[in-house]
Amino acid sequence: MEIEAKFSVPDPETMQRLRGVDRLAGFALQPGPVTQVTDTYLDTPDQRILAAGYACRVRRFGDAALLTLKGLGAADGAVHRRTELESALAPDVPLDPHKWPPSSARDLVLRLIGDMPLKTLFDLRQAREQRPVLRDGVPVAALSLDEVSAFVSGQAQGYLELEIELRPGGAEQDLAALVAHLREEWHLQPEPRSKFERALELLDRSGKSGALLSTQERSVLSRLARRQGRYRRRARALLALDDGLSLAEAGQRAPLCVQRVGFWRRQFQQRRLDILPPGVQAGQKPVSERAHRRQPRARTQTAGPSSAAPAQVPPAELQAVPQIVLPSRPGLEPDDCMPEAARKTLFFHLQRMLFHEPGTRLGQDAEELHDMRVATRRMRAALALFSADLNDQALAPLLKDLRRTGRALGSVRDLDVFREKLQAYTDKLPAGQSGGLEPLLAAWEAQRTLARDALLAYLDGERYASFRAEFGRSLEAPEAWREALGLPSGEGATRRLRWAVPAVVYERMAEARACAEPLARPGAALADFHRLRIAGKRLRYALEFFEEVLGSETADLIKAMKDLQDHLGNLQDAVVACGLLRDFLTWGTWGQPQGKRPPQPAAPVVAPGVAAYLAFRQAELQHLVDTFAPAWAPVQSPEFGAKLRAALAALW
Repeated sequence: MEIEAKFSVPDPETMQRLRGVDRLAGFALQPGPVTQVTDTYLDTPDQRILAAGYACRVRRFGDAALLTLKGLGAADGAVHRRTELESALAPDVPLDPHKWPPSSARDLVLRLIGDMPLKTLFDLRQAREQRPVLRDGVPVAALSLDEVSAFVSGQAQGYLELEIELRPGGAEQDLAALVAHLREEWHLQPEPRSKFERALELLDRSGKSGALLSTQERSVLSRLARRQGRYRRRARALLALDDGLSLAEAGQRAPLCVQRVGFWRRQFQQRRLDILPPGVQAGQKPVSERAHRRQPRARTQTAGPSSAAPAQVPPAELQAVPQIVLPSRPGLEPDDCMPEAARKTLFFHLQRMLFHEPGTRLGQDAEELHDMRVATRRMRAALALFSADLNDQALAPLLKDLRRTGRALGSVRDLDVFREKLQAYTDKLPAGQSGGLEPLLAAWEAQRTLARDALLAYLDGERYASFRAEFGRSLEAPEAWREALGLPSGEGATRRLRWAVPAVVYERMAEARACAEPLARPGAALADFHRLRIAGKRLRYALEFFEEVLGSETADLIKAMKDLQDHLGNLQDAVVACGLLRDFLTWGTWGQPQGKRPPQPAAPVVAPGVAAYLAFRQAELQHLVDTFAPAWAPVQSPEFGAKLRAALAALW
């Protein structure tokens, strides 16, 4: 994670005075060299890297070159917090990522661009004087004085800028003191834009030719821009671009971040008003946006990077994506105390969540979103499993953000699962027949557009960025984790895995057995199947979390639980699908209309194809209920119990 403050320097005289000072806000400044730097920014012709929320830069200075992939995000005054991956390159390396040496940054670029080539967006050249900032002789930051020249589509722009980047030895209060001094004593103005974003504005202006919108399109978007609804920001951004504003200016008017404005401009250029559901185009009132209420967050100080930390990928590097080769195990040991085992387990799944975030943003592979959602579920399950040995009060904000992230991902994933099941059904129909499901598919498409827009807005928001940054810092090392939770230093009286795991596993086994008892009786309620599904998932997660410290029999136990979960998961999917299909046949909408009492439909919904699909899913549901006993039998068998005892015996 790169944390830095940026200021505009108004004139050469002020820049010269800044070059001459040897102290700022009580910090000592050491002299530094002036380096000539050339930055080449790259993206695909359709700007896939920008759409995913990153900027790709190749920096050349002297006889060296550096590849940098930076996340884009809003600034908090002068302070920018951005994800960053870097890798050394040869100075004469071609601008073809397939020819770059392997690295996390290179691999992420390849994942983002797919089969598209890279092209140069623009070049920046700067004379950079970088000076170490010291507190009591310890480097805490680096101050850079930059004379920048941007060359974009034949246009040039020059400006002066000051940056202060926090170093590992520094704390955010050091940066805050420097920022306050520069604002109050030097009267410098914060620069909320990165150099990339400033050059992107030039690129946007250079590509502006004629109106973006037709008269009819402007009329539709003007109507939406005046309403309190989900599509207002999108409409206001497009209207601002049509007025000749830059991406950043349009984002301020909307408000949206720069990459989202660019995304919706490209989507509009490709699809025109089809980026809006047909009903919204026709003038129906869009779904109201829910007010985004920010909850106060408990802030804790975390320890800086520790040389004693485990040999894992540092969380600060994980804020964009972890190393491409993910660890196969959390690294648990039988004598680990429970809080440390929790840290290792959470960190293991945090890596996976962040690894799949870029693919989730791109939206080209549904499995990326699925895997990201699985990682959030595993972390929530881990927090529940280890809760007796952690600080519930300190964990409450974290758990709330995990739930919020899971809901945003789940709203899209659940729709994808529905579509996959529907596709499997239509694939079995006679050739050339669609089953009369077009109205249902249109409703599904509109709902998924809403859900994906909400997901991307959440991932682009400050709350999610703060959550993953704070979570990563707290998991950095054992002491950082204990400090974040308010636990005393050292292991103290905390339980060890060797003694705690058998009790945890048997407790969850007992819970699953208890939930299964009502299902042995005729006429079991569907809610009973769902309760067993939840209890079975808790048992399976416990076995998976502790597999590396249990006996070899654990793999067979996990497989049996997974088979049961697949059966119960398909059953629950069928229950949900039947409800959605009944709602559609009643109101013609995806789910029940908003309101405490759904209104009577104005007209009957005639959709025989949807009715046929409902009958198919009801028959599937009944079949899954009828075949539950064989799915449960392996879990309640004596063999399962014997293997469970043998697996746990490995801890003694």
